Amino acid sequence: MTPSEWRDVQATVREHSPKAGWTLAGCPSAPAAGDPYVLADEATRLILRRRGATTPVPPTVHVQAYDTALAPWREEARDTFSRLVEHGVQLHFVSNSSTTFISRRLRDLFGDNNPVAAKISVQSDAGKFRICELNWDDQAAVSVEAKRRFQALTVAYGDKLLTETERPIYLRRGAYFEAINRVVAGDFDLLTNTVFCGDTWEMDLAMPYALGAKVHLVDRAAPFETYSYERQALVGYGDRGKTSADLSGLLGWL
Repeated sequence: MTPSEWRDVQATVREHSPKAGWTLAGCPSAPAAGDPYVLADEATRLILRRRGATTPVPPTVHVQAYDTALAPWREEARDTFSRLVEHGVQLHFVSNSSTTFISRRLRDLFGDNNPVAAKISVQSDAGKFRICELNWDDQAAVSVEAKRRFQALTVAYGDKLLTETERPIYLRRGAYFEAINRVVAGDFDLLTNTVFCGDTWEMDLAMPYALGAKVHLVDRAAPFETYSYERQALVGYGDRGKTSADLSGLLGWL
């Protein structure tokens, strides 16, 4: 593959996103050009389809990309997290990445033995990109009440916002739900006093909002700007949804 071919195929994905979705787990779960890692993944898949390749792309490729090319922390991250912890806010990272990876990133941000970092918990391997039901073979994973809440979710978000995407915005993300269940220890009533923060509305925030949480959308930086349908979703959430240019906007919930 030549550099020119790589640029051209990325441009094609950008042109079709957000109508084209990220298909890491086989089902569109986020805008195909939502961030550089997602864009690279979808561009690679497009090249393979054009070449008639039939070998599946392993999900570990995305993990390897994160390890190889670390995304920098936002400049305001350390100060914002510190101020939230100082106000008694319990911070949890619910991430697709591993606990080891996120813990290492937090050490990079705060340094070793920082008391603020020690108060931030990590829930790894959330699988937010996986559109799936709860694990049927692990009856102890979630309670009967938690299952009821998940099963009450509509399969997909239905609104005029779909005119920009022309594809379903799926809500039932079983792996993500199970990660949230672990954070709240099965007590989903806690979600009414919880704010979920993310920069991709459909992957990070749509399901938590449907479960009763408050949500906060942080703008993505150019050239991966937040799409208009993501902003429109937050407008429809009223006082349960906010947006900001950076993480410091989270302080507005205090």
